[in-house]
Amino acid sequence: MAAEFAIGEYILVQDGRTFEIFHCLTDAKRYHVAFLGVDAKPHGDGFKVTIGTRYQDRIINGVSLKMDQQRFAHFQDFMAAAIEARDGTNVQ
Repeated sequence: MAAEFAIGEYILVQDGRTFEIFHCLTDAKRYHVAFLGVDAKPHGDGFKVTIGTRYQDRIINGVSLKMDQQRFAHFQDFMAAAIEARDGTNVQ
């Protein structure tokens, strides 16, 4: 069963080694967890999170989301399975 996380106009879906980002007005973005990058930086009283393809220590073609501390805690729980799947993948 896939896990979902909704925030604003986005729905993030993690299903095994596949991670997808859906937006109500644009095409979905699909990533294998081996190539997935997530950066979170403090932003005001919350966080700015960027999710996309990790390439040479940066994220390209990403989506930026802003969330408060409570929502960020739920996001971390949601991302745990994707991180575990990514870390178990041996892609160089």
